[in-house]
Amino acid sequence: MRNSTTTTDRPERPPDTADAYVGDDGDNDAVDLGQNTAVDLGRLAWLGTVGVCLVVVLILVLQGYYGYAAVTFAVALAAGINLL
Repeated sequence: MRNSTTTTDRPERPPDTADAYVGDDGDNDAVDLGQNTAVDLGRLAWLGTVGVCLVVVLILVLQGYYGYAAVTFAVALAAGINLL
């Protein structure tokens, strides 16, 4: 039989962020909740579009298709405007 109180009987104490520090391995003990926000699906899709376009630009430049690379770069810029 158990004589001590269970952990559910005691109220939880909020985490103390004053003791947070960066350890020798570079990891933080606490996470700043203001910086850990979710990325919505639309923004993620535009980031993917810009990334794919930039990879295609690189391939086209390496192959010597400068005109197509310029047009694809313009598309990447247009997609990147949606990220602002």
